[in-house]
Amino acid sequence: MVSVEAVKERIKIGDFKGALEKASSIPNPLRRILALSLVMTEFPREEVLSEMLESLEKVSGTYEKAIAYSLVGRAFYLLNREEGGSFYFERAVSFAKSLPSPMLRGEALAGIARNLVLADRYSDAYILFAEAVDEIQRSRGLSSRALETLRRVARLIEKSADEIPNEKALAFYKLARDIYDSLFFKLQAKHLAEKIALIESVLKKGRPVVAELIEKGDIERAIEVMRFLPLEERAVEMLHLSYWLFLHERPYLARKVFNEALDLILIGKFRPMDGEIFSIAMRLLKIGRLEEPLILAGVVRDAGLASELLGEVAVAYARRGELAKARSIAEGIRDESVKRRVLKAVEGDEDVGHEQGLPLTRGGEGDRALSEDD
Repeated sequence: MVSVEAVKERIKIGDFKGALEKASSIPNPLRRILALSLVMTEFPREEVLSEMLESLEKVSGTYEKAIAYSLVGRAFYLLNREEGGSFYFERAVSFAKSLPSPMLRGEALAGIARNLVLADRYSDAYILFAEAVDEIQRSRGLSSRALETLRRVARLIEKSADEIPNEKALAFYKLARDIYDSLFFKLQAKHLAEKIALIESVLKKGRPVVAELIEKGDIERAIEVMRFLPLEERAVEMLHLSYWLFLHERPYLARKVFNEALDLILIGKFRPMDGEIFSIAMRLLKIGRLEEPLILAGVVRDAGLASELLGEVAVAYARRGELAKARSIAEGIRDESVKRRVLKAVEGDEDVGHEQGLPLTRGGEGDRALSEDD
């Protein structure tokens, strides 16, 4: 019998058609819809939605329908069909609220709220999570099941908050903290209270808080709170973090963070200050990274500063003995005076190094007047 885990395995290796085929063969209609929703996340296609809608007709039970309809609602949002998504979420909530016991209503509402978070409907999700908590607390008494359900809901709210990319996450963290407090889970409540305080500090003070975390090597928390910075500031701090990770010999994560920062810069409608990009690129060059500074040179808007950075990269490749690569980079330099100087250095007409005249900065021109260690 095909399981949800088997579907996950196909997704993991990128075999989305195979994952769809396996998901569609799961006998239980609710589990089938759950597996199909996993496929939809990575492979948002109408054919996946069609399978989900067909399976939806076979779901029986009010609780099961509430969850299934919310999964289909999220699938509509993944296809940018918000009207259909809203309809199915509304039906899901209607099913949940018709359940006979507060416990079941709470569990169903929490499940729907989770799918609303995954559909980026954060405000609606928060309202439903709060309603779910109220319902479960109504049936709490001395029931061990109610206590365990509250704990699971708190964890689900916390997990959802971890995935929300803006300050709306704060309300979710506070709700989860309050649940832990009510359950006397002091360690969990304390952990969230500290996280909330750190996020509020980032929202108030901005980049210096994140920069201090990176400087102290508190990388996990730095990554955790970067999402609360404006996009431009986040991109720059991610580049700083990438440098720190390369410096401390964690190249895989460093490259991942670097690529994410580059995506923010290229996709976002902003550009960080050229001087900051140049400074980070020079630091990377100092520790022997050449590919990343070469990429960053393409981000720098100022032709003169971009030329200087390309010159530094070309010279670094020449020092490594990769003369063909160095010449290719030098030929692409826009500033003719820098190009001539770098080509001479690459061809061995002058000593290769900063002493041969390739400047680190061209001071006196706004944000570009930075030392390499700024």
